[in-house]
Amino acid sequence: MSFLLDYGFTEDLINRMIKRYDDSVIELFTIESENVKSVIEFFKDIGIECIDQLLLFRIEVFTKDVDKVKRAFNKHDVKAIVDDINEDIINIDYV
Repeated sequence: MSFLLDYGFTEDLINRMIKRYDDSVIELFTIESENVKSVIEFFKDIGIECIDQLLLFRIEVFTKDVDKVKRAFNKHDVKAIVDDINEDIINIDYV
């Protein structure tokens, strides 16, 4: 999970994720690291500012195929849904 450091996330966040999630979830996250990176980059590109909170509370979003994530966002007004997610991460459920 050290690849998260390259994206500006902290050791503290990584440690909190490790404590929060089961080993199987962390293993999948690590195995899917290339996809995770792509999702992080996509989120940054569209303006999602709460990626650290999503990593900590909604890790499953990052292991979904990045193309499916993009298509899901493109079904909405991207700016509006991004604003909603930045306001409260629970709004990711609408995507």
